[in-house]
Amino acid sequence: MPVNRQSTTLPVYFGVPGKQLFGCYHEPQSTTIRSTAVVICQPMGHEYIYCHRALRQLATKLCEVGFPVLRFDFYGCGDSAGDGDEGTVTQWLEDVSVAAAEVKSRAGVAQICLIGLRLGGALAFMAAAQRDDIAGLVLWDPVVLGTAYLSELLQLQSEALKQRRKSNRNTAVAEIVGFGLPGGLREEVERLDLYSVSPNVHARMLTLHTNDTVDCVLARHLIAHAAKVEDQHIPAPKIWQPTVDGNLLVPNQPLRSIVAWTSGAHS
Repeated sequence: MPVNRQSTTLPVYFGVPGKQLFGCYHEPQSTTIRSTAVVICQPMGHEYIYCHRALRQLATKLCEVGFPVLRFDFYGCGDSAGDGDEGTVTQWLEDVSVAAAEVKSRAGVAQICLIGLRLGGALAFMAAAQRDDIAGLVLWDPVVLGTAYLSELLQLQSEALKQRRKSNRNTAVAEIVGFGLPGGLREEVERLDLYSVSPNVHARMLTLHTNDTVDCVLARHLIAHAAKVEDQHIPAPKIWQPTVDGNLLVPNQPLRSIVAWTSGAHS
């Protein structure tokens, strides 16, 4: 039965009382509704802000080709419950499961495709390794090693501090570009290592990298573990970093590639 092509995005709160998560559910806008729903796992901190517009556009494009899509804020992030210093990797992995259950219930489907960007990519990968309902996995410039990720953030923080007239705080430890990084979370992030996680070999995967070769190495690692992986290199700006003019970038080619791959993998 044809559905209304007018875009419908529903703001929703879901999850357990006291730890409710906020999300936006994008209803499928196509005459053909897919049997797989998509959960978008967003990055954290300042990267969440700079990537917001691009991921919203990605959700819109996916629902236009028939996918039910849920974008959501992790606990302690965005409009979800919890303060900014309460988030942990352990909690965020639970949040992925809660989001998956929510979109499956709303869409009436049994399988999920997880799409994650940056730290959201690492969380999607680890969550997929623990589940049997993941049909697809898209890793867009994922954080592969937590130590390298923290090094990038600390360098960005150092550059930001140079532009301030005076700062008496040791923000390199407690804060990264305006967002809290408590000790417990920092230790969890430092331990992140996707090479040490056994991949979900039943899910089809896309690794998409835009600037370097880290994800090529990850793809080879996954293939060596019998995972079904397609690797794509698409040069594009680092949309998770501040721009000179403050604009939020929307890289059309990566978005088109993700939509095309997801549509082909879950036709």
